[in-house]
Amino acid sequence: MLKVQYVGPRVEISNHGVAYRKSKEDKYVYLMVALEILKNIDNDAERKKLYSHDLENKALEEVLHSILKCHESGVEEKVKEEGYQYEQKMLQEIETIQNLPHLTDIDKEVWIKNIELMKVYRIQRAVNKRCYIHCIQNIIQVIKNKQIQEITTPFNKSFFHVLNSIRGALIAGKPSLDAKVIEENNKDDHMIVKLSIG
Repeated sequence: MLKVQYVGPRVEISNHGVAYRKSKEDKYVYLMVALEILKNIDNDAERKKLYSHDLENKALEEVLHSILKCHESGVEEKVKEEGYQYEQKMLQEIETIQNLPHLTDIDKEVWIKNIELMKVYRIQRAVNKRCYIHCIQNIIQVIKNKQIQEITTPFNKSFFHVLNSIRGALIAGKPSLDAKVIEENNKDDHMIVKLSIG
């Protein structure tokens, strides 16, 4: 079974050390919200074209595999292959560093050791990101298949991020769909985030 777990923000690796970019959060943080949206729009869309989501607190491991597998056959194999491709990318990165003429042998060795030190961390981040991307792609398919026009969620960082990911994928998709994310108050005067499609 494919394992997802939080590892942390993106790392920047050089011959000077390892730095964490806190502005580039691990997609694991957003994965549960994306999975819940996928599950709920697929269940609710038959009854209504407008969708309203309330956060459910469940363990991520309980829902990841069952939800993604329902929407995409072979998803585990695809993510494993993408993880393997990421490992190959790191090997190319090391090869590039070895061929940099302006660095000393010690600088090259330090840089490569830093990459090797962070290998497991980076691969896990890549797996988390790929699971997230597959989830977003599956959401797009459900939106298109069921002609969903609106998704409304509570207002928080995670929902805002996921709805913007969906918006970006809709706009960039073929065919491209017009979409916008709006922040507003609902009838009870609670802040919400709304994705309008169409």
